[in-house]
Amino acid sequence: MQLYTIFPKKNINVDFSFNLKGNNKDSILDYFKFNIDDNFLKKPRINLTYDGEFESQLSKILDADFYFSSSGILLFSKKFLEISQDKLKEEALFFPCLINNTPSEIYALYIKNSIDFLDNKSLDCYKDISYKYIFRDKLKPYIYGVTDEFKKMVIENNLKMQFLELYNIDNMGNIYFILE
Repeated sequence: MQLYTIFPKKNINVDFSFNLKGNNKDSILDYFKFNIDDNFLKKPRINLTYDGEFESQLSKILDADFYFSSSGILLFSKKFLEISQDKLKEEALFFPCLINNTPSEIYALYIKNSIDFLDNKSLDCYKDISYKYIFRDKLKPYIYGVTDEFKKMVIENNLKMQFLELYNIDNMGNIYFILE
């Protein structure tokens, strides 16, 4: 099994990202990236903004199914939500996002499950996750991985995003992470 990270489709400007807007940024980051605070759930509102210089490119950017976020929060399209929601119901939660206080078709994804995959130097920790699509690292919860099954779901449904392998495996079965 391979593990991947996700990127927007190739023709998206790499300088573009959505930014969090509003006075609840810290509770959003604590909940989504660090898995340490449920205050966000008391008033689950995610308001995004972007640099105005990208206004003319926004429709092209929104044509993708995964979006860059300067905060590192995983942002997906409504199409991705509709295709994946049933498959990911045990592993993730989706939250609707606003763009500059206006409803949008972007959804933030919260990853429920975690495993110790960054510090594990063998494939043993992956034997139990073959049924999973997405997870975060236990010690560094802001780092996530998606599985071959996740990638397969994306490809089969022609979703617009790309993948980068997180590790290489040598002939002894040892894992060497590319991204850390």
